[in-house]
Amino acid sequence: MPFLPESRFTIVSACLVALCAATDSNAVMDPRFEIDPRSLVSPAPTAKTHGGTHKQSARSSVGKDPHSAGKGTSYTVKAGDHLFKILMRDYGLSNNEAESFIEEIRRENNIYDIKRLKIGQKIIIPPVRRRADGSLKLIQPVHSPVHRSEEIEAPAGQTLVLESPIPKLDSHEALVKLRETWDKVIPQKVVQQPISLQTTTFSLSLDPQRYPTFTAMNGARILLDQHSSIPPLVKSLIEEKDPTIRIINYSDASTKHFVSTMLEAAGFYSVEENFTLDFGTDPKLTVQADFKIEKTPESLIKHDVVLMNSGHVSVPPVLNNFLNKEGFTLYEPFASLKSSPSHEAYPIHVITAKNQPGMVDEILTALSVPAVRDHKLDVFAADNNGISLAVKAERYFERGGQRYIITRFDGDPVNYTLFRILETKGYRVVILEAQDDFRKVSEKIVSRMKINGSFSQHSLLKDRSLGYSLQMSGVKVDDSSLPGGGLFLTNLTIDRIIRDLLTENGYRFNNL
Repeated sequence: MPFLPESRFTIVSACLVALCAATDSNAVMDPRFEIDPRSLVSPAPTAKTHGGTHKQSARSSVGKDPHSAGKGTSYTVKAGDHLFKILMRDYGLSNNEAESFIEEIRRENNIYDIKRLKIGQKIIIPPVRRRADGSLKLIQPVHSPVHRSEEIEAPAGQTLVLESPIPKLDSHEALVKLRETWDKVIPQKVVQQPISLQTTTFSLSLDPQRYPTFTAMNGARILLDQHSSIPPLVKSLIEEKDPTIRIINYSDASTKHFVSTMLEAAGFYSVEENFTLDFGTDPKLTVQADFKIEKTPESLIKHDVVLMNSGHVSVPPVLNNFLNKEGFTLYEPFASLKSSPSHEAYPIHVITAKNQPGMVDEILTALSVPAVRDHKLDVFAADNNGISLAVKAERYFERGGQRYIITRFDGDPVNYTLFRILETKGYRVVILEAQDDFRKVSEKIVSRMKINGSFSQHSLLKDRSLGYSLQMSGVKVDDSSLPGGGLFLTNLTIDRIIRDLLTENGYRFNNL
């Protein structure tokens, strides 16, 4: 609410009285109360443009490269940074999306090695906006005759100019949601009153709807000055008469930047930005949060640690409950969308057998291969001399017109030679050794069958927008002949939380 003429007259009168008193006593005026006529005037009116209302801002015209809007934003490299990490952590890109932009960024910044950036080095990062369906929106560079807000098809080789994916705080509803969360993190001991200052020479009040206040940890108040509309003189009066009030300016800031500013002013014991937390080693669940908040030095001991995210996509309730049991309370004040990641959600088959024959049977079953046990195969069929020679294969099966044998090497070189002879007759032989574990057994079978598969600790959930990721060791098989086009084999014990998160993201378990 703008100042009423009476209020402005009162302030001016008070300042003139103070000025006269200072002149009579040859005293020097406190510079905080020196009057600039412009400070008593409401903020400059907005200028109309063809695209709508354009808000004038001193910040937007200072220190800006006129070409930077067309190239992106400047990022200063911190310790441990590399381009993949920056794009996935700060710009919300998936691993595949980040990989598609790496070459463009490397060329734009003349970077030779993307993992060897120098601390303090400034690089240009293209901002990114994500559509509701999860795809990326391309924006025409500012120097183009096409209006910036128009979507275009990017021709081959064109520099991609993208907008930031971080949602904007531009509505009353977002402020209401933040207050709901804030009052849970810092419960109000007393009802907050509107800012009102009374002295013998002036009275000052602020409209609580336009200038809302929040409670700080020590009971002080945080005053929000949207669009920096409080004149400097009034700010000086407020800070002089009530030093506990902390004034925060914000103007169409991203939700993450706004929350960061609020947390900084709240007086918490500790606030950590871009926090990650690992549970387990294999499978390893990694939870990412925009902020970790310790209210007091005893927060860790009391299991009263707060995690806060500022995005629009919420984590599944099952993960929220799990974090709560682990001593973390997660708040997502602006979350209104359920995550819908896109990935290859192959069926997961858990190998439970501990002995080699059992592992072999379960792996073949998972690969939809029926096998015959203890099958006799002729090395030399009976001929005119009446001599025949046969060996016993522990497992025999056929697939795609090929014949396969799985056997174990018992140390006898004669048996080894006989099976090698069978290879010359067109059989594909898998020879297992006594010390072979699940990894070796699965790798030998998949490799001999010439199936596209590899054993490693695979990232099954790696989309940054999820707020969590999951890595698990096993064999990821790509084979169009299998239902779903592939399979993930593992012998790990799957905890309930891991199973629930995988199921939440479209994976299914064949044998659990």
